[in-house]
Amino acid sequence: MKRTAIVCLSALLVTAGCSDSKSGDGGKADPNDEKQASAEVVKAFAAGWVKAWAPDGKPTEAAALTDNPATFGPRLDDVDTALVAQSATVTPQGEPNCADDSNCTQDLAVEAVLRGIGTMKWTSTAAVVKTGDAWKVKASGDTIYPGLGEANYLKRVRSVPARASILDRTGKPLTTNRPVVIVGVASGNKATAATYAAFTKNLDVDGTKLWNRAKAAPAGQFIDAITIRAEEWDKLRPKMGNLPGVLTMGGTQSLPESSTFARSVIGTMKTATAETLKNAGPAASSQDQVGTTGLQYSMQQQLAGTPGGQVNLRDGKTKMVIKEVFKQEGKAGTSVRTTLDTNLQRAAEAALATSKLPASLVAVQASTGQILAAANGPTATNYNRAFQGHYAPGSTFKIVTSAALMGAGLTQASPLPCTNTINVFGKSFKNYDGLAPYGNGTMEKAFNQSCNTAFISQHGRLAKDGMTKAAAMFGLGQESKTAIPSYVGEVPAPKDDVAEAASMIGQGTVTASPLGVALIGATVKHGTAMKPVLVMGKDPAGPAAAPLPPATANALRAMMRSTVTNGTASALASTGVASGKTGTAEVVSNGKVITNGWMVGFRGDVAFAVIVEGGVSGGKAAGPVLKNFLTRFK
Repeated sequence: MKRTAIVCLSALLVTAGCSDSKSGDGGKADPNDEKQASAEVVKAFAAGWVKAWAPDGKPTEAAALTDNPATFGPRLDDVDTALVAQSATVTPQGEPNCADDSNCTQDLAVEAVLRGIGTMKWTSTAAVVKTGDAWKVKASGDTIYPGLGEANYLKRVRSVPARASILDRTGKPLTTNRPVVIVGVASGNKATAATYAAFTKNLDVDGTKLWNRAKAAPAGQFIDAITIRAEEWDKLRPKMGNLPGVLTMGGTQSLPESSTFARSVIGTMKTATAETLKNAGPAASSQDQVGTTGLQYSMQQQLAGTPGGQVNLRDGKTKMVIKEVFKQEGKAGTSVRTTLDTNLQRAAEAALATSKLPASLVAVQASTGQILAAANGPTATNYNRAFQGHYAPGSTFKIVTSAALMGAGLTQASPLPCTNTINVFGKSFKNYDGLAPYGNGTMEKAFNQSCNTAFISQHGRLAKDGMTKAAAMFGLGQESKTAIPSYVGEVPAPKDDVAEAASMIGQGTVTASPLGVALIGATVKHGTAMKPVLVMGKDPAGPAAAPLPPATANALRAMMRSTVTNGTASALASTGVASGKTGTAEVVSNGKVITNGWMVGFRGDVAFAVIVEGGVSGGKAAGPVLKNFLTRFK
């Protein structure tokens, strides 16, 4: 049995040795096998091309499959760079077309996403030749794009439409495209210590961080530091223009009338970063000026529109255009119409400029919730405290407390005793603003004089969630959905009687923004809480809660008016028929207890709120600011 098996095996080996699968057809290769081998190489080449044009991709893999890797790799890289290709898909089409067993061609369908323009599509042809025992793609420019040959090249041009304007409520532009200068330094060590010191001193740019960026960047790059108005650079040019390493680039940017006007709402722009580029969308480029804060950021894609561009095939020797091979029409951006009133915004900023302490002012249209002005001062800031600040509203919250007590059966004439202090389960509460206890009085008097103890004395009348439910009638506790981040306020259900007492005077866990407090005043005036609206047609509008009971609304209006004529809001007495409520809130800052001064109110259909951080009291700190604001418009 073993001998028979060995003979049979020997016979098989002899047979195999006599044939290498090419015999029987004159020693020629099987055409089907060669075609398959060519297809496999093209498939691998296509995959390598895709990797080469991926972010941070390298052409090594695709080039290795060609008959001249040393020349093809750089060529593929150059076309990638010229097109600014973000990514590509390369798909072999059909089967190879083979003239013989050593020459085949196969079409490649290419789709390249050109950063900042769009998707360019074309079909090229891979010529595949057999060299020895291996198939190789010919290292020709035509393999990348038909007509490239050995010297021709592709040139792209991108056109960015003018940025659309942000408008006020009447359609007047709040922003227009104005000339700017991008100021920066050359990468490397061209700039000196004096250069970076000048950036810190004159442009409020961190010179050390700029120096580190310049050192880390490849040679020959422009490291942008700041974009300023052209007129501002004209003033700085004598000081900085000739410093070693300083470079500038001109351009335009969508800017308001001044660098401070409505800055925290309109927002700012800057050359795109990795973060802002994501927000700007696939049509944006790393060289674009894009929104970084405010409406410029949140409405970036609408304002910017869609860039256009074209790609031309050019003669490598004459540099002349052979033909246009791709064109993408751009689309202009569309304006964003806000609810801001230009004159009221100017008045708000001028009023805040009179404060030496950080302050914020918000004005809203009571009947609609539309935001008429929002300012932060006394100096401009990108952080919009007016919308996003989480503050204890202090005694301005007694508007809500009064509504809660009226819901529990009290009226503005109900007796509320004003004592010097009051104790709630071991916690002692006192009055602010140097208020002397006056004994017996009504709710209206307690409201006018802002007596904490009077209101806290009634805490037993409210259910555990009484203040939370009352706050909801003023729209507090809801998520605000304005076009830029905003916060209205929150009144969590108190955990015990002490927390409830604190919430009745706007302390404890109660928080609100100046916007939220302004909306409290607007609710009293209008009778129904309205959702805040900043961008017309985008922000949800309409009622935020059911209307206040008519008796409650009328009583609150009377109490807020008498607080101006005979109470702590007397600073507004000379500003027309204004109504108001002061507030002083204790906060802990850097381990010390300080007070913030508040005032909220309305005149006509305009409701408003002011906070002065570190202000002695609402009447003394916020009152003068609000008076200044109201005297600037009728």
